[in-house]
Amino acid sequence: MVRLSLIIGLILALNCIAFAAGTVQLPVNSAGAVMTSDELKYLELTNKERVGRGLSQLVIDPLLVEVGRKHSREMAEKSYFSHTSPTSGLATPMDRYLADERRRPTWALVGENLFYCSIVDIDRGHTAFMNSKGHRDNILESRFERMGVGIYVSPKGELYVTEMFLAKTG
Repeated sequence: MVRLSLIIGLILALNCIAFAAGTVQLPVNSAGAVMTSDELKYLELTNKERVGRGLSQLVIDPLLVEVGRKHSREMAEKSYFSHTSPTSGLATPMDRYLADERRRPTWALVGENLFYCSIVDIDRGHTAFMNSKGHRDNILESRFERMGVGIYVSPKGELYVTEMFLAKTG
């Protein structure tokens, strides 16, 4: 009986992340998503900010994870850092999202946060986002429902982060 309750306790611990202010569940959409621990940490920190302000948590969107990863990798490989891609057809965050979306939504609102650091430092990235009005506005935008985080670490150890946010209908 003790062994069973330990197993149940471990399962419960793995299904939610505890914060000092309480427990914040990690919502995942029905399609599921495989995110790295660093990518999940960005989601956790974002949802902690949102919950602390009475906003809904963002759900992981696997498509946004992939779009974010592609953009982070492209920035590293093409040696640029910008919301505007030099790749034809993928110039804006909306372009990148729609390029991978199979069914074009009736309406979509897409947001994007970018972070670069010469070392891997997730907390520094989140703090930088919260200290920047535009990035903080994306994190706290009440219309956003979904989020994906794409991280690429270059061979030199440089961290490229793309946070993607989405609200859509249809």
